[in-house]
Amino acid sequence: MWGSYRWGRSAQTTIPCKHCGKPITAMRSCQQVYMQCEHCNKRGELNDYIPQMDDALEEFMEGVFCDRV
Repeated sequence: MWGSYRWGRSAQTTIPCKHCGKPITAMRSCQQVYMQCEHCNKRGELNDYIPQMDDALEEFMEGVFCDRV
């Protein structure tokens, strides 16, 4: 069971950053999920990007515990 963990701590998405327009990365910390742009270093709330969810973000969220959302 524990050895089958396949989800990483981040996922590159095709969703554009609200600040610079470059693709943004979904990040998972111990207590929350947030969006981080590696180009402009801006950090955003996951809820701000849900309407634009792509396949990469949806698959990433499958591995996130509910109490981190």
